[in-house]
Amino acid sequence: MVKFNFGKIEDFERHIELSIPNFLTLDNIFRQIAHEYAQPESVVVDLGCSTGRFLTSLNKTDGCRYVGIDEVDMEQRRANFEFIHGDCEKDYLVKTEDNISVMVSMFFLQFLGSSKRQRLLSHFKKHIDKGGVLLIAEKVYLNDPKLQQCIHRLHIQEKRKGFTDKEILDKDVELSVSMFCKTEMELEVELRALGKVSKVWQSYNFMGYVVKR
Repeated sequence: MVKFNFGKIEDFERHIELSIPNFLTLDNIFRQIAHEYAQPESVVVDLGCSTGRFLTSLNKTDGCRYVGIDEVDMEQRRANFEFIHGDCEKDYLVKTEDNISVMVSMFFLQFLGSSKRQRLLSHFKKHIDKGGVLLIAEKVYLNDPKLQQCIHRLHIQEKRKGFTDKEILDKDVELSVSMFCKTEMELEVELRALGKVSKVWQSYNFMGYVVKR
């Protein structure tokens, strides 16, 4: 079965906006929080930075490094931040070993296998500065199966505003072997092991959290 390939999407940012309802609200919330917590002489890391739009849009803190890491090269706009293309786990561990004040993962970790995901989160816990934050957004399965089914149907209706039924079905099939979603409860248990958790955004079954060390 073919996996979904984000690198083949012509207008990636527009695709995300159409796929995730109220995405721009999440984006603005994370941008403001990242600016608030970025510290001089520290690193802000965007895992799965895609086009680099998020890092490029940030108000920069003097003396702070901004590093975008992605396994897919999509001709990033590389102004005002460092871009690392390659094995996300390997390069992340090597290039940003300490002094992390903000780590961002917007719908990225859910595409990693369990082992790689856990190693990256463990690295976050070990090396992030005291008072630093993890900003993480993921699609989850709601704890109530009936509610999950209802919300899924509503999301399909929303996506029909921007995609054909064939596009929706094809993507759903490809994501079934590419994306490893957790239940809402599983995700929150995982995040609480890293620090103090606050949910700051939700749209349908898409969640955005801040984890503070």
